[in-house]
Amino acid sequence: MSWTDVFPVFTDEMVDEFHRTVTPEAKAELEEWYGVEQVFNPQDKRHIASVSLFWKNVRACDPDLPEPTRDRMERARELGLALRFDPWEHYVEPLLREVPGLREQFSDVVFRVHLAKDLEFLIPDLVEAGCEVWWMKSSSIRLAPGALWRYLPLEEEGKLITLIDSDRVGDIAGDIAKTEAMGRSELGVWRLPHATDFYPNGEIRYTPFLGQSFGIRGGWPIKLLLHAFTWYCRCGKMSSLIDFPGAGLIPATQSHWPDYGFDEWFLAIALYPRVAVSGVLTFVPTSVRSLLLTLDIEYVTWANPNSQLIYFRG
Repeated sequence: MSWTDVFPVFTDEMVDEFHRTVTPEAKAELEEWYGVEQVFNPQDKRHIASVSLFWKNVRACDPDLPEPTRDRMERARELGLALRFDPWEHYVEPLLREVPGLREQFSDVVFRVHLAKDLEFLIPDLVEAGCEVWWMKSSSIRLAPGALWRYLPLEEEGKLITLIDSDRVGDIAGDIAKTEAMGRSELGVWRLPHATDFYPNGEIRYTPFLGQSFGIRGGWPIKLLLHAFTWYCRCGKMSSLIDFPGAGLIPATQSHWPDYGFDEWFLAIALYPRVAVSGVLTFVPTSVRSLLLTLDIEYVTWANPNSQLIYFRG
């Protein structure tokens, strides 16, 4: 049994079907979801630290938020609008506080923020902090498409890209160092898998990539993959069943557009089978006990024998 016997794969044939059958209306919708309205403070550097910034409740069952304003974001908890985390303290302030010092520490890294359409009022603050701001055409719906915007730099040939969440920007130095080390090697990507097989309710939890913590060499057709994969999933054509060894077919709960987890489902099903051939550097804590990790490591070493596994205390 191999990885592709367990997880579905978004194939090139599926991309071809998207090309053949997508309607002009659907293409326009995808362009709005993943398109860039304008770039502010553009910077041409060889290493991109990429983040998405939007304000939406991320699960389909959550209530809608009111139209964002600076005051509402700053007082979200007081106003009862902070369902999970305080948006200003948790996501905006770390960028404004940390990026100026990080730019001095990493002069060859651009800190690129993919900013939701309805957060236009943050552009001056982010530019003053030194960020490159990609103001998007969409405000996001739930988690998607917003969380997937940060993958757009993967299109850029010859660049190194480090992927983060904005609340982790203060800890990004280690991730940048991993990407730089990968860049000096023959490998194409480093990652930290979520190496836990099940949620307590028995649903599959394992993902080969954490969307908030990996690094990669640019040069992948990411815009096409995002458009085609999103279209395929919304049409109900993409299997969401995982054939767990010895347990049979189990639904992947993170596979629903635009719900929580869709970004990592894209990484697992569409990106991972393609980038594995470039060579994968995998970081795994010593506390992990996972059947799927075994299949995962077998897969990447088959795809590229130069792939490496590093354990760290955890």
